[in-house]
Amino acid sequence: MKSIHFLLIFLISFLFISFSFAQKRGEYMYPINPNTTNSLSGGMAELRSNHFHMGIDVRTNNQIGLPVHAAADGYVARVKVKGSGYGNAIYIKHKNGTTTLYGHLSEFNKEIAAYVRKIQYQRESFEVDLYLSPSQFPVKKGEIIALSGNSGSSGGPHVHFEIRDAGERALNPLDYGFDEIKDNIAPIMDRVAFIPLEKNAMIRGEYNREIVGAYSTGKNKYGLRVPKMTAYGLIGLEIDAKDKADEVYFSYGMDEIEVFVNEKQTFKVHFDRISFANQRHMNNYMNYEYYVKTRKRYRKCYVPDGGEHLHFYAASKNKGKLFIEDGKTYQVRIRMTDAYGNESNTEFEIVGDKNQKAVKNYPVKLNDYKIEDNYMIFNALTSDKQQEAEVCVSHLAYKIKPQFEVGSTGTFFWDLRTGLPDSLVLPNGTTIYPNIKAQVPSNTNFSFYHKDFDIYFPSGALYDTTYLAFQTKENYLNTEDFVIDHSDLALQKYITVKLKPKNPSSIKNKSKVHAYAVYGRSLGFAGGKWKGDIFEFKTRNLGTFRLVEDDDKPNIRITRKNSKSIICKISDSRSGIDSFRATIDGKWLLMNFDAKTASLTSEMSDQMENLKGEFILTVTDNAGNKEVYTTTIY
Repeated sequence: MKSIHFLLIFLISFLFISFSFAQKRGEYMYPINPNTTNSLSGGMAELRSNHFHMGIDVRTNNQIGLPVHAAADGYVARVKVKGSGYGNAIYIKHKNGTTTLYGHLSEFNKEIAAYVRKIQYQRESFEVDLYLSPSQFPVKKGEIIALSGNSGSSGGPHVHFEIRDAGERALNPLDYGFDEIKDNIAPIMDRVAFIPLEKNAMIRGEYNREIVGAYSTGKNKYGLRVPKMTAYGLIGLEIDAKDKADEVYFSYGMDEIEVFVNEKQTFKVHFDRISFANQRHMNNYMNYEYYVKTRKRYRKCYVPDGGEHLHFYAASKNKGKLFIEDGKTYQVRIRMTDAYGNESNTEFEIVGDKNQKAVKNYPVKLNDYKIEDNYMIFNALTSDKQQEAEVCVSHLAYKIKPQFEVGSTGTFFWDLRTGLPDSLVLPNGTTIYPNIKAQVPSNTNFSFYHKDFDIYFPSGALYDTTYLAFQTKENYLNTEDFVIDHSDLALQKYITVKLKPKNPSSIKNKSKVHAYAVYGRSLGFAGGKWKGDIFEFKTRNLGTFRLVEDDDKPNIRITRKNSKSIICKISDSRSGIDSFRATIDGKWLLMNFDAKTASLTSEMSDQMENLKGEFILTVTDNAGNKEVYTTTIY
């Protein structure tokens, strides 16, 4: 009787799941060439520049002008025009509460285009963000709403396609089973990194990141070049992996990653939906510090500090971090799946060994230090006579021994939670003076005041506690550089920085002076404004900043000029373009802007038959410099 009851429950559950999936499949039409084999140039949850990719990039075979179809019945709820980002974009609201987005379009359909152009001329603005009523532009499934393009920040012609739920969270469009995409290829493992996560942890006898290459051991199966890794203490795993689809060279992100240790699940991440508020958490999901140094993106297979509240992480013991005991062997399996159910597994062993000797020093220069998590780590030469270093904190001296040694070099750890060092006296007598000024918590507002800097961190700007280090130094131009260490630290929110130059009275034209991030000999405009003799700006990147004057005007170069259209290139050598405005015979003229090509293209209103009269284009940079181009069109 019990077995019959169990069978009925199983059948009901199976039918419910099958019905739900059947309802999901086919609910939306593929937006480009529906019912024709297609492919993607980008997938959901890919690791992009500072953000998760929030949809799929539908290939158009490098063409512009393909019809874009509404994925389901609904109405155009929003139309946005911008020179960057999604460029020309349409948002359609559907009866089931979801919204589909179509980005990087070249043109809207005739009715939408006329309405948008009318509003642009009314507002005298190229950029518009319009919210529409259900009665203005109702659409049917399959209706052509636009043509594909390359507008905004796209890297080539394609259509960015999203499905958002009623809470404006991005869903994975491929969960809706588009048959236009052929994907029979499982995710591919390239490398696994082993990371020590506490002072006493070791990977192959060292407190150091260890990367091991993977290789195929069979269909959708992988092993490691070092099949038995030795480790001890609390460690984490990171992976360099990718997904592929049939007959395309593009790589995609994973839908789901799981880690099993001795066949018990210790970690799971599943990207079925992502909130836009969490889009930037990609920097915490991957090893951001390693990315800044190498441009390689490794996915953490443990829940990072600051990521505990994110829904795409499943609850797991110890947040997926592994504690390796001496003398024990752990069978590890990393399972990866894509949205089409293709699965691969990578298997290897970890053997606990706390007595293995290190063969490499920790990667920091002699007589220098590095901050990692809550530790200051430094290398120093040791001898039989002197092995201890001295850490001075608030006029108290603490003797510490190296955590491990390789040859005559010892690696020392100082727990910064104990106190911030004023100086380090190394075993050979050398003294280091760290410039760490404060411990900054992640879960509260924090302000720090100094004669050179004021810095404000809002709650949630940091993913974890960090240690604020900064200094000022003279650069090759004989001006000041303000150095906020941790250029490899990811920030979730903007922080406020106030710079206090030593000789503000020497700055003659303050209105033209702004903050710039320094990248070698290159500069990146950071903006900001003067408040008396203090310069204030906001940033989501730490590093070196410099106050620089910009009195150079923007450049305007006309590439086409006739009675039907005007096309020009605009540029600025330093602070960048802030705004532009064009008129023809005294009346405002729409100029469509493409940020990646820095080009302006005229578009006449419905009332204009041709371009005739005096054409004036004014371009203003972020420092307020203006360039005016004037010509007459006959």
